[in-house]
Amino acid sequence: MRKTFFRKYSLSVLLAGLLLFHGCATYQPTLRTGPRPSTWAVQIKNTADVPNLYKITDNIYRSGQPTEKGIAELVDPGSGINIKTFIDLRQFHKNDIPASASQLRVEQVPLYAGQIDAKIIDNAVIKVMKILSEEKNAPFLIHCKYGADRTGLMSAMYRILYQNWSKETAIDEMLNGGYGFHALWTNIIEYIKKADIENLRNEIRQDQPTAR
Repeated sequence: MRKTFFRKYSLSVLLAGLLLFHGCATYQPTLRTGPRPSTWAVQIKNTADVPNLYKITDNIYRSGQPTEKGIAELVDPGSGINIKTFIDLRQFHKNDIPASASQLRVEQVPLYAGQIDAKIIDNAVIKVMKILSEEKNAPFLIHCKYGADRTGLMSAMYRILYQNWSKETAIDEMLNGGYGFHALWTNIIEYIKKADIENLRNEIRQDQPTAR
């Protein structure tokens, strides 16, 4: 059992090291000198309770992991946000839901930022996009631990799949939007570049009552 644990641990460390080396060697963020594009997500707040909170559309927000107090703020109708559905991309954690947020829907779509299996990422993307298609459950918050990498992936795929952005434009926002995307996760960039968009759209449409 100990050998199995250390073997898995060693493989994880090796994978992270390879991704880090590859990321540092290939990822160069674009340094923008002009104004922030008006189509990019707008920052709402960045506090200890609700970190890295941005508004993608009127019904979709992105952030890092909010605290219990932060969750209460986000679901409060008086906040002007009034989140109804959390899409949690973390693997091994659950949100601490306060009593005041008992009606909050929490959708768990666990994903590892270093995932390199495109099929696993496809399945996660399809699930998240199907959740976002249920407008009766809006507004939505997409979040992971920091609101940068996994959240950046899903935000970029939303832009491409539902807003018809080009892959290049969506990647540009993900990398340079100020969300904290880490150079380590070049696998996310490569996934977006190679994603079969039409196939994903067909998968998302399955079992949907109406097209978005």
